[in-house]
Amino acid sequence: MKKELAPLSEEQLAILNGNYPVNEDSGRMILPKFGLLSKDIVEETGSGKNKKIKVIESAGTFYTEKDMGETNEDGKKVWTRKYLSGETVDGIIVYHRYKLSKWDAGLQKFYYTPVYDSAEQVLPLYLDKQIIKRGTEKDLQSLYPKLTAKGKPSSSLDKKTVLYVMYEGELHQLDLSVSAGYEFSSYKRKCNPSTVVTVLSSVEETFGTNAYRKMQFNIKRPISADEFDTAVQSQAIVKSTVESDAKFMLAPGSETVVEEEVKNF
Repeated sequence: MKKELAPLSEEQLAILNGNYPVNEDSGRMILPKFGLLSKDIVEETGSGKNKKIKVIESAGTFYTEKDMGETNEDGKKVWTRKYLSGETVDGIIVYHRYKLSKWDAGLQKFYYTPVYDSAEQVLPLYLDKQIIKRGTEKDLQSLYPKLTAKGKPSSSLDKKTVLYVMYEGELHQLDLSVSAGYEFSSYKRKCNPSTVVTVLSSVEETFGTNAYRKMQFNIKRPISADEFDTAVQSQAIVKSTVESDAKFMLAPGSETVVEEEVKNF
């Protein structure tokens, strides 16, 4: 017999609404990762007419990654990836944040910021774990201007959305692509994601000759009273990190340290 899920009370709903960030306007939290393959993982053998391509994992497959104590041949710690069956996954999105990043093909390295919450925060921009610049989201993006395919001013320092998702009772971090970030922006205008179970799926997109899978978000049902406590506890974990990060970025004397690191870079 299927267990009937108890609905949330008005008080419980109010707590989730109060905890979830609605305004767009340090100890690091390390969580298991949650992700989606945007491209097939393939294995190539042979060459020329004898070349064969075998699909190991298909685009659109969801996966988790976590520290299971494994190491590689060099003895360095590696996270264990687990591919999930099915084309959709259910989860509860308890919070979202942002980060900036840019891949430099010439240097073969990333420019990146820490995860942040507000466009007004002053952020450090890193390269090779060294701070090379400091500024707001707008300041840093203006350093790397580009034009979109339609000729509109933009930046190659991408703003990406970071989701915190409860999956099978465990909190995971899900870093979205830029295009999936737009999808999520539309989704959170329809609902407070922390009050519902979200169905994560994907759809094929093309950009020129490039084909890839993009994440989609749909409401499955309101969360139950049984799921409420776990959602609130998870929000508290993330909010504690948010407060810690904000204090770190405002720490006295940080400007001097940053300037010295920039000079030495």
